[in-house]
Amino acid sequence: MAGIVMSAHFPRRHVIAAVAKNVFRYLFQGAARNWARNFGSTAPALSSMTLLLLLSGLIGLTGFALYNLEVIEAGQASTLHVYLRDDADNTDVFTLQRELVGDGRVLAVGYTSKEDALKHAQSVPGLPALANASESNPFPASFDVQVRSLDDVAGIDALVRTNTAVDPMYPTSYDRGAYQRIQAVLLGIGVAGFAFLALLAFVAVTVTVNSIRAAIHSRRDEVAILQLVGAPRWMVRGPFIVEGAITGSLAGAVAGAITFGLAMAGIAEGAASFSQFAPGVTVSVAVVAAALVFAVGLGLGSGSSLLSVRKHLES
Repeated sequence: MAGIVMSAHFPRRHVIAAVAKNVFRYLFQGAARNWARNFGSTAPALSSMTLLLLLSGLIGLTGFALYNLEVIEAGQASTLHVYLRDDADNTDVFTLQRELVGDGRVLAVGYTSKEDALKHAQSVPGLPALANASESNPFPASFDVQVRSLDDVAGIDALVRTNTAVDPMYPTSYDRGAYQRIQAVLLGIGVAGFAFLALLAFVAVTVTVNSIRAAIHSRRDEVAILQLVGAPRWMVRGPFIVEGAITGSLAGAVAGAITFGLAMAGIAEGAASFSQFAPGVTVSVAVVAAALVFAVGLGLGSGSSLLSVRKHLES
């Protein structure tokens, strides 16, 4: 009696789903189990990467605040206050104003009277005592000149300094080199922060590479069998890269959460004072910073593992 052989036909989507499930189980579940099993060798990489990412997030927020502070200082420095003589002739004052308005380097010209200058000084800490010490108003009237570029301030200052309507003792608010000093300080802080982060990044990558190398050596028999049976490259390398990604993502999640928490604590503690100390740092900025920290951690862990795998596994 002849036997009958029947072949089963499975829908393509079922085959694809089964393959995807097996790949997920092999790459991710297996990598997670091995990562947990080798946590002792992974812990140094996790801690160093968390420290690196936390400092990166905090330095990034600080750099963003310093950049906004520089923009604010640049805007203030680009406004030149031209102080007028108390006994200046009205014709001379009007001629100076018309000359400033007609200058192509000037965006706008405002006027502050002596009374308005006194009111403003009384709202500035330390100046009310100076105002009350004199029987008359010691603050002069001024033209508030908004220039197009910070580089034009010196030229406008040279133009008005010798004008007959300008106070010869204290002609303008121009402080040569003040903004350049601010830029020099910010540049120094930026260079120092970048160098420090580069050093931490080198340490974190080195520790992660060594932890992946230890994982490879601990499973060298399994790797050798896979290579002997002709397993594709992604099957051999994939689990180790996923392990590095797990380390980086966990470090990024912890560092991102701490970065977000510290930023929110600063915002909640005092919105007015914090906005002056760290202008531009808001809740949305803190969320973006935390997300970037997580993404950098994921990339750093995966990249470090890829370097280790390419170095310690045969191509």
